[in-house]
Amino acid sequence: MVEEKFEQELLKEVEDQDEQKSRKINYFEKLLPLWVAICIVLGILISQLLPGVSSLINSLSIGNISIPIGICLFLMMYPAMLNLQASELKKLGRNPKPIILTLVSNWLVAPFVGLLMVNIFLPGDSEIVRQLGFAIILLSSSPCTAMVLVWGWMAKGNQEQNVLNTSLNTITII
Repeated sequence: MVEEKFEQELLKEVEDQDEQKSRKINYFEKLLPLWVAICIVLGILISQLLPGVSSLINSLSIGNISIPIGICLFLMMYPAMLNLQASELKKLGRNPKPIILTLVSNWLVAPFVGLLMVNIFLPGDSEIVRQLGFAIILLSSSPCTAMVLVWGWMAKGNQEQNVLNTSLNTITII
């Protein structure tokens, strides 16, 4: 009996160590802000030096839905979905509270927070202020999907719930 208890404790300790190792931030993740900045600069350079690329990417769409953006969204969300448990996803359907909270906060609360920010930080009535204000309101109602998955993973949150909410939000944005 004592040996069995010792084995269980040892097994639990090994599992905890494995989880801690898998949760450590690797070199690439530590420099994520740098990679994002590099991608932003590259995007700006490509758009300025090769203006035809923008037209090409815009032509690759069905209706108003951009195929390249859809592919990139899938590639960003795919790694977070690799370890999902189907049984956990089924349980999420029985508890709609987090889903409803996500939709309400993203579509009823966040746009008004964006509007408040526009009124505080962008006074005036010029065309550029109206366009920037509209962009801020849109962005406030559509949080960054890819980083939400990373933050949920780093916080050791419920990845199944995180992926479901992020996917639902992405679909409602489209």
